[in-house]
Amino acid sequence: MNTKQITVIGLGQMGTRLAELLVAQGYSISVWNRTRAKADAIAGVKVFENLEEAIRQNPLIVICVLDYEAVHLIFENITDKSILTGKTLINFTTADPQEAEQLETMLANLNAGYINGAIQVAPDQMGLPETTIIVSGNQKHFERSRDALTIFGGNIKYLGDRAALASAMDLATLTWLYGSYSGLIHGIVLSQKTGLSLGAFSEILGEITPGFTEFFKHQIGVVEKGDFTISQSPLSISVAATQRIHNAFRNAGIQPAFIKTISDLLQKAESDGLADQELAALVKVVE
Repeated sequence: MNTKQITVIGLGQMGTRLAELLVAQGYSISVWNRTRAKADAIAGVKVFENLEEAIRQNPLIVICVLDYEAVHLIFENITDKSILTGKTLINFTTADPQEAEQLETMLANLNAGYINGAIQVAPDQMGLPETTIIVSGNQKHFERSRDALTIFGGNIKYLGDRAALASAMDLATLTWLYGSYSGLIHGIVLSQKTGLSLGAFSEILGEITPGFTEFFKHQIGVVEKGDFTISQSPLSISVAATQRIHNAFRNAGIQPAFIKTISDLLQKAESDGLADQELAALVKVVE
């Protein structure tokens, strides 16, 4: 099987970048997009008007569209689904784990392999040695597509046979990201309200972030081991700390809802008798 022949479906900013990276590495690339103009703008590819013809061309299919509704429309428009038999499909469309499982089952029934992928960088960060590509799915089909995947990013993280795992990792890391970003915005507003230099805030935040990353990794390890004996940070300290933060926001006239949610969660943990355990015991309240 010649896996240097690939069809790319979906030519938004990311899909276009994927096609361009493959062409630059000498791959023979066929493309299909709902709007042909985007396809015509990419040099060195074969443009197909017909979706089924584009799929028939090659053994490896890469899909990158807006959402899973668009993915389902693509498969609904394939009248002869036998053309998928034996092919490997890599899908970089963001999904929740249940959506990934459903697509995996459908493709397995057609004897097609499914690799579920997650991209967490901008298009111009693709193709770099440090770019992380998260994937999961049938191992045989992963090995078949590994060379192409390494063109998209040098740090391939294969999580296992279940396609849903890449989506779970994607959503878990994004949960951490958006939670941290919300904290960042609130920190900016507090800095402005209290006359703290944003330059100083930025500088110190950059300096302490590596230490907090190690702390977060330690907390994950605590949960993984199931031993919540105090090792770095008693939960009781954070109960008091988040209450002080909440009071500071309220006194500064800043919307306190985000901070109150965190404070309330920790107070619930305290009322559940978790104050004398490691901070990671908070997971027992969230579960």
